[in-house]
Amino acid sequence: MLTALRLPLCVAAGYVPARLIGSGGVADSAGYGYATAALLGVGLYGATSAIPRQARRDGRTIVSVVTVGVLLKILLIGGSLSLVFYDPVFFVLAAAVAQIDPLSVASLMRDSPMSRRAKSLLMAWSSFDDPITVVVTLLLLATLPATVVGESSHTGPLMGGGGFTAAATGLFLSTLLAVAAWRIARFARSRPNPVHDRLVIGAVVVAYVLAVARLLMIGLATAGLFLRPRSPRWAAGAEQAVQVALLTAAAMLGVLLASAHVDVPAGVALGVAAFLAQIAVSLLLTRHFNPVDRAYLAISQQNGITSIVLALALEPFVPAVVGVIGVAVATINLLHLACNHAVRRSPRLLGGVVARVGGSEEPEEPEEPEELSKDPASSPPRTRREPADPPSAIPGVAVQRAARPPGSASQAASTSGSGASPARARTASHSARTISGRSR
Repeated sequence: MLTALRLPLCVAAGYVPARLIGSGGVADSAGYGYATAALLGVGLYGATSAIPRQARRDGRTIVSVVTVGVLLKILLIGGSLSLVFYDPVFFVLAAAVAQIDPLSVASLMRDSPMSRRAKSLLMAWSSFDDPITVVVTLLLLATLPATVVGESSHTGPLMGGGGFTAAATGLFLSTLLAVAAWRIARFARSRPNPVHDRLVIGAVVVAYVLAVARLLMIGLATAGLFLRPRSPRWAAGAEQAVQVALLTAAAMLGVLLASAHVDVPAGVALGVAAFLAQIAVSLLLTRHFNPVDRAYLAISQQNGITSIVLALALEPFVPAVVGVIGVAVATINLLHLACNHAVRRSPRLLGGVVARVGGSEEPEEPEEPEELSKDPASSPPRTRREPADPPSAIPGVAVQRAARPPGSASQAASTSGSGASPARARTASHSARTISGRSR
């Protein structure tokens, strides 16, 4: 709850001074755009670099949710709102809010009751659908007619000019960046830890600078899968950087809302449509997860810095887009908070949701199986269980044994002892006769 309250407080911290002093023209400045792109890069790398390696088990699901899932969400959101408001520009707005914000997911992941497998899927989902939505937004701006999105000479970090050509070039450069990161990670794999970390950290800095300058977010997100320093301090520092970026993005959202024309009905409708689209797509693509994870994944829609960056890019083309997307982001996050709070506090409600969504009951794999196999001494010793009674094909035998009187065991012991004493006596007499015969 404290984490959730920090976000509206940071929005207010940016909104109040901007409202009093004025923030006209701030969103059009190139420095503001590059600042938001830098925050987006922090969130993408922080999310992908923290994805557990066991997420490879659900690689097919991850690919489907960040490709088919993103496109389905855009079609559902844009199609429904275009019919309601009679405006096809909502397809562009749908692309701006179709992603799950990695900063919000990373900050709230600790308190989530989902399994490790579902958390890995959600982290990968939120990391890779952001660059996909950026590319789809650029393609929509390049293909939709000027009567829908307008024309502008604005050249921010997202709009370097060229439309479709710029998007294709960005994809090509992102692929080169990802391949280079993979080669560097392979080269540094066999090096000692200090050398490995210096090489990897240097590569991370270079990849981050290139990604922010040219908005190669797909390449940076993919590089986070390979460029992972081994030092625990780096992981702690990356997590802190994600938290700072999240709060900074919330303050920047407040600055934007101070000078924007806020369209509450359109923003609320956009937020509700995005939340419902996440429920539909998640239930469709996560059928092999257990019901509890499916329920939480369905209400995991959150938005933040990525939507702000896309709002900056769309503002010169779509009037008042910041006011619509700002209200939509607030609506989505409030729905996320309310639904998750209700499900956690009401076991009966969770049981009803789980019964409706269904799913497969797959057992969860033990945590860090690779580490346990490498260090067998760290695993607890295995003890052999002895059955209380041997299995019998005749019913009632085990009950008869359990019902024996306490003295029966001692009687059996005495009987076996008395039966063994004549054998010892015969052996002793035979040895005595043998010795006496030899002496004669």
